[in-house]
Amino acid sequence: MVQMITPWKHPQTGIYYLYKELPPHLRSEMGKRQIRRSLKTRDPAEAKRLFVLAHAELEQEMAAAEARVAAQKLADEISPERARVIVDEFIRTRHASGSWARWPTLGLVYWLEEAARFALGVDIPVAMLPADDSAEELIKKRGHPLPGDGWLAIVRQTSPSDWLKASRTVLDEVKDQDPPVAQIPANHLLIMQAWNARVREDNDRLRSDIDAPRRTASKPRLRPDLRFRELLTLWKEEKKPRAQSCSEVERATEDLIDYLGDIPVETLTSDMLMDYRDEARKLPASMPRADRALPFNERLAKHEHSDTPRVSATTLKKRIGSIQALIGFAHQQRWITHNVGTGVRIIGFSRAARGRRSFMPGELAQLFSSDLFVRPDLLLRRRTAVSDVTLYWLFLLGLTSGARLEEVGQARVADVKLDGQIMYIDIDDVAADTADASLPDKSVKTQGSRRIVPLHGHVLALGFGRYVDALKKAGIDLLFPDLRPNPFGKLTKEASRRLNRHINAVVSTDERLVFHSLRHRFKDEGRSVDVQERVLDQLCGHVPATVGGRYGEGADIAALKRALDRLQFDSVDWERLRAAANVVKWPVVANEIVTRARAAGDRA
Repeated sequence: MVQMITPWKHPQTGIYYLYKELPPHLRSEMGKRQIRRSLKTRDPAEAKRLFVLAHAELEQEMAAAEARVAAQKLADEISPERARVIVDEFIRTRHASGSWARWPTLGLVYWLEEAARFALGVDIPVAMLPADDSAEELIKKRGHPLPGDGWLAIVRQTSPSDWLKASRTVLDEVKDQDPPVAQIPANHLLIMQAWNARVREDNDRLRSDIDAPRRTASKPRLRPDLRFRELLTLWKEEKKPRAQSCSEVERATEDLIDYLGDIPVETLTSDMLMDYRDEARKLPASMPRADRALPFNERLAKHEHSDTPRVSATTLKKRIGSIQALIGFAHQQRWITHNVGTGVRIIGFSRAARGRRSFMPGELAQLFSSDLFVRPDLLLRRRTAVSDVTLYWLFLLGLTSGARLEEVGQARVADVKLDGQIMYIDIDDVAADTADASLPDKSVKTQGSRRIVPLHGHVLALGFGRYVDALKKAGIDLLFPDLRPNPFGKLTKEASRRLNRHINAVVSTDERLVFHSLRHRFKDEGRSVDVQERVLDQLCGHVPATVGGRYGEGADIAALKRALDRLQFDSVDWERLRAAANVVKWPVVANEIVTRARAAGDRA
């Protein structure tokens, strides 16, 4: 019956109705094929008015039914990652050994091609695997069809609805899963797409082996006795990770070993890794230093029932991600047959959720109207590991330069230079001949991070030049002498903690609002006054800037300075800050910081 789009009049009673055929996919959800509702009137004009209301109500009911159907469909559908895990596990347990171990899917693809001949009526040449993987047998296959050729051609040339009809050989083998997988077309398609990808890899590998067969038997790459401590050593030798990354992976691995024992990597299962994840989730977010040194099981026993907050999803992701990195490395090297780390997820973790946001103008005004900035005469009042003086300049440089915290924190006094009348900071990873050997090497995030950053007029007006001159006279090396390196050679770990706590105290506890948010604010300010994106990138270290071409191609320092001074950061009351800073005797302040830093160094 044709769907009515206007009120329908009953031929006997004369009463008007809303009549509508339901789409086939909603009929079972709504329990009927069609909707017929009385408008309870014989008046045509009134029927038209009531019809609009009734139809809108029905549309809402249908939308809700659509949502329920979609939710059920989403609940039933697996992810592409889960499909790959299913296929990989099937290959690992059923088709990964023997003479054909290099092409494990091609033994079964023969039956797919056979099924396609009957189900689809296609003519596919019969293709057999070589008797073994010896060079002699491989050479015999030159010029002949190869297993997988026919099946991959069918997949390319026909629709999934056709070739899925011939896929029962694989689908029946993998239908029993834990947790169960709904036997629906969408899941069948994902599983077979994962299978076809492996067939394509094996077909390419067989073709390559035939074209260039190995004349001598190769040493098997599979290492069933490889254990986690040895894998960790191999990973470090190959990847050469940064010290902090290395430490995180080492700690996660030692904890896994304490939990499971130093088992062969090949024997680790997804369930075992998930159990480790679930136990690690019970650890507290913070604990005494002595407890952090305890083995994993002892830490867990001591703290799993405490009422302190648990580790965050981000921290847990770092831990499990470390193990996944090791397993992925072993799998890439073909030392293990299956990557069990794939698909192990952390509930609550989202890369998007970890994003940082920019300071809003009002928040920026709030930050720079705090006592730290409007009462700089009190900067020496507190004695802390990282002084308020250092926080003062780090905040100001972070806002007006767009530099990363460690880039500024690691700067030496000698890195503050003059080009004509322009004062700038030279951000690089080059150690001067006269550098203090006790300090860690400087580093940059990328090659483009090596750059020069002109100092903003606002910072100079607050006395930064006088502060630097005093440090030079004191013979100190670091621009911020009270910063001390952590075990990984980073100078700003403690400074970062204090800076972010200050933001929490005077602006907002929003976790997305951190010191790095000043870098976002810098770019927002630049865009608001139409500074070219390329120039902003040079200032922020996404592409290198130059002094006379020192680091590469880019705007010269004069152009950078002109662009930088267009950013006025008007939400900050600079006049108030200048008036407050005018009473500060920066040479006295700098000398006191140097004295404290040297005393702290002597105590250390």
